[in-house]
Amino acid sequence: MCVICYIPKGVATPSREIITAMHRANPHGMGICTPTIHYKGLSFSSLYNSLRRRSIEEPCLLHFRLATHGSIKRGNCHPFYDAETDTFFMHNGVLDIRPKGDKTDSETAFREFFVPEIKSFGLDSDELKYSVHNIIGFSKFAFMQGDNVRLFGDYLKRYGIYYSNLRFSHYIHPYRVTGFGL
Repeated sequence: MCVICYIPKGVATPSREIITAMHRANPHGMGICTPTIHYKGLSFSSLYNSLRRRSIEEPCLLHFRLATHGSIKRGNCHPFYDAETDTFFMHNGVLDIRPKGDKTDSETAFREFFVPEIKSFGLDSDELKYSVHNIIGFSKFAFMQGDNVRLFGDYLKRYGIYYSNLRFSHYIHPYRVTGFGL
């Protein structure tokens, strides 16, 4: 089912234990994007090293994948990126669309439905919002252009950080991580 973690500008990165818990619950790939850092792949240590370089002065999106569509490989990890619009995209959930080949439902939706709307009308447009609402269901989406982040779906906020779900929380030791508010 994956998890998306949005860390706004000015908010500290979650502890290593929380990051590790998200990975343990969603072990099929991961990614990060900030205005200056981009990584996606299968290596937790590479992701964590990238995350350690994050400046608190920039927003950050993290994604940990639990494969539902498409094989377990770097190309199916999030974020997906469109160079023409300079937009990153992450998805948590399952969409009622047919993925193309070995691609994920997430990448298929991003490339076929959302990128055309962003190209024509922009990330903050009502047209993108309508396109998203036509297929989102119970999913969660996150888009990033520069330091502009747009979330869709019901996120849970814990100490200034937004999580698409807390399914990973059973991997957190209750006495070592304080203030998570589970």
